[in-house]
Amino acid sequence: MKLLSRYARTGITTLFAGAIVASTYSPLPVHAEEEFHYNQTSVAPAVYFAALSNLANAVMFSGLGEALVISPYERDEWLRRAGFVTRPAMPDMAAVGPLYAGAEPRFADTPDFAAPATLAWDRSAFDWTLDPAAQAWVMVKITSPEFHLQFHDMPENKLAGLMMIPQARAQAQTLEGRLTNGEGLFAALSPEGAFSTADPRDQVAALWAVSNLVLAGTSLRDDYWHAAYRDLTDPDSYRSLLRRAFAAVGALPPETPGGRGLAIAALGRFAIASADETQRREALALARQHAERLTVDPGTGIEDLALAVFGLTEAGRLLTEPAFTEAARGIFNDQLLPLWDDAAGLFRQGEASQSYGPRSAGAVVAALNAMRWHGETVQADIAAALFPRFFEAVIVRSGLMQASPLPLVAASYLEGVPPEHFAHPALPEADASAPVFASEVIFEDGTWRITDPAFRTGDALFLSNMLALRSEDGRSDLFLSDDLLAALRR
Repeated sequence: MKLLSRYARTGITTLFAGAIVASTYSPLPVHAEEEFHYNQTSVAPAVYFAALSNLANAVMFSGLGEALVISPYERDEWLRRAGFVTRPAMPDMAAVGPLYAGAEPRFADTPDFAAPATLAWDRSAFDWTLDPAAQAWVMVKITSPEFHLQFHDMPENKLAGLMMIPQARAQAQTLEGRLTNGEGLFAALSPEGAFSTADPRDQVAALWAVSNLVLAGTSLRDDYWHAAYRDLTDPDSYRSLLRRAFAAVGALPPETPGGRGLAIAALGRFAIASADETQRREALALARQHAERLTVDPGTGIEDLALAVFGLTEAGRLLTEPAFTEAARGIFNDQLLPLWDDAAGLFRQGEASQSYGPRSAGAVVAALNAMRWHGETVQADIAAALFPRFFEAVIVRSGLMQASPLPLVAASYLEGVPPEHFAHPALPEADASAPVFASEVIFEDGTWRITDPAFRTGDALFLSNMLALRSEDGRSDLFLSDDLLAALRR
């Protein structure tokens, strides 16, 4: 994707890399809010850093989980693979393995973005539940290769990606060892040790996550990230969990059109990751069943319609079935697009208030990505034009993104690139609340307001995963790559 090339050449650092080198950060001047709107090019780094900021806060800064113990040997291995000649000072930050369900995202102390330890959140506002959605959607982001390869020219960038390998391992172990109930389903575990009712969507998320982990460790791609996963993880050790996740999706199937759309994507990944030919065929058959249901019943709400577009787009590619591709295009044209409010820059149903949260916003982002990357020319052009407007309205100006991630970007990486490309000037400074997603915002009478500022880990990281970018060679973490699909035995 050519629009990324200018940013890649400037060497955009990742959020983690900025923390590791502990440079001095200072917000740069920005244009007045009314002077700046995202376009198809300038929105890319803002998308990247919004997603990255949520992941970073969840797993590295907030302390929103159980502390991760890292061996000095593994740390030295990261440094070697990242290209460090001497051992740099490692920052003091609250890295976690198993993740809690959520929190009020307020800092415990005055934040200093050059000192990651000060970015921890107030623990009195934590929801201490261990949530399968939190583990799964964080794992998906951690094990998404393009996320770590698009901006990886510096050793600090590479080190950031490698630091998360033991976190993914810990989250997989948590799913298998602590969040599997007596029925073999993934369910939330309260601090008192009681399981909640299992949610079909959590089974899908777990299947996507474990499939990603196996695919990362079995890929033959020649880069630092995949080489590290091949050497530092044992894919075969996760195959029992992979089979368990597949069984869980079958035992507690999705009941909504949106759930079916996500299930298609997860089942496609499983079909490629699985070493069992019978289960591969079963997964593809199940994906086809979900796609056929979606062609008949894509739902009526924005979230369901959007995920139907996403799921059917992937089904068309996964199953080489043009009818599913055509159905996705039809739902987009005939059912989703008529809900677009051009003046407000969002999809809405009726003239009454319209609420958005990370789930519904993520669903729309997934649909727009499906059309702009895999739609026919007309739909691709429409989706490409709507995407930056939707992002700016629903994620930025709404308050869904609660603070600016700009202080996390080293000043040297902003040279020659306007700072608003990284974080919109409408976003407030991150002086009290962390730069993460809220749980709900409402558009009413022409204005936005935050109705639930809580950070819910699973939902926030779902949106972070949907906020994927496409590399210049056409790869995206949101869709299976052409080479994986070509090798799939159908």
